[in-house]
Amino acid sequence: MRNSRHAQLRRVLLVAPTALDDAGQPILQNRLYLPGLTLPILAALAPEDVEVSFCFESVQRIPYNEDWDLVGITGMGSGIVRAWEIADRFRALGVPVVIGGVAATLLGAEASLEHADAVVLGEAEATWPRLLEDLRNGGMRRVYEATAAPRPEDLPVPRYDLLPRWKLGPWRAVQATRGCPFACDFCSVTSFFSQRYQKRPVAHVIRDIRACGSRFVAFIDDNIGVDWEWCAELWEALVPERITWMSQCTLHIAERPDLLDLAYRSGCRLLSIGIESVNRNSLESHGKHWNHPDRYGEMVQTIRDHGIEVSTEMMVGLEGDGQGVFQDTFDFLMDNQIAVPRIHILTPVPGTPLHTRLSGDGRIVNDELDRYTGGSVVFTPSGIDPVLLLREYWSLYERLFTLKGIWHRTWRNQAALGPFMRAFVVGVNLHYRRHIKRRITPGIV
Repeated sequence: MRNSRHAQLRRVLLVAPTALDDAGQPILQNRLYLPGLTLPILAALAPEDVEVSFCFESVQRIPYNEDWDLVGITGMGSGIVRAWEIADRFRALGVPVVIGGVAATLLGAEASLEHADAVVLGEAEATWPRLLEDLRNGGMRRVYEATAAPRPEDLPVPRYDLLPRWKLGPWRAVQATRGCPFACDFCSVTSFFSQRYQKRPVAHVIRDIRACGSRFVAFIDDNIGVDWEWCAELWEALVPERITWMSQCTLHIAERPDLLDLAYRSGCRLLSIGIESVNRNSLESHGKHWNHPDRYGEMVQTIRDHGIEVSTEMMVGLEGDGQGVFQDTFDFLMDNQIAVPRIHILTPVPGTPLHTRLSGDGRIVNDELDRYTGGSVVFTPSGIDPVLLLREYWSLYERLFTLKGIWHRTWRNQAALGPFMRAFVVGVNLHYRRHIKRRITPGIV
């Protein structure tokens, strides 16, 4: 970092890197369908006299040639590799760089310090203002690590006004909760938040909804449906806001028809649910024993009977999986007409208990992080040949996302979706179909 820059803090660029394709090229698209909240929240915490700009690389060119006093880069999963590439280029231009986010935290500071002047570990709200002040007063420290989680009531209104509106779809991100209390061994969220779960004050959630600039809201919570009393309070407060919303939760919601009624009245039209596998042994092998495959169909139908569509997150290559997992997964998704199925190959993310275990057993066979996309095999599976796992994974996706398969799953099911949500669900399927043809893991960008 150039000493002449230490005392300057006029212009800050925040970058959200895209992912890389199989050829190592950035994955670009025309629309940013769901912008994250990291950049808008950090911008809200910057001093008023600092000009902050965003760059979402999937839809925007990175302005390398402009005059920046600091570049902050965040990213999840395999996106950390692209973050390092971007950081190296800015540093070659003499611009100081800070890297943070889930991947940087789970990998540890040393991995990113090879590419950045400073690394932020953990949730950045507590450390970002101090980092900016340090830079203004003479220089950043090498590592900033939050000693405590930010209080939910202290989170600022995100700077939605800085989003590249000409590149956005209709959805805006709002956060109501952080983390998840469950302990699935593959989950980077659980590892990052140390199994902590926080709920924001309902009034603050409503404040952010009114600020976001759209009536289509995606709660980017990892598990919105944990505390039913709090959910009831939030969803009652959402009714007069007249929004349409979607989020993630567990199948436990199917046990509460009263809350499903309230969720629908509050505007909920789609819930993404991590069911992971139709194989009970596979679930128990990874700490997700509370899911009951024998009841999946019934529970999905209960949610759908209340007018809410279901999207699912599943994995193949789990410890209990054999070669029959591909057909079993296909049959479940088609028989239950799952509108938006997402599937990943089990990926032992560094920093998770799964990675620690498999690494200790000598089963990690690829440590190139750009392959940790959910669409590659980076470990030795216990019950499936790795070549077969990769081939059958993409074959499964191709079968699900034929035009006939999309029609069967989206137009024939009975969820009470209006024209907008029906078109949205079909549009997501067509978007994923294009990515599958390019061997880009659906949902990675």
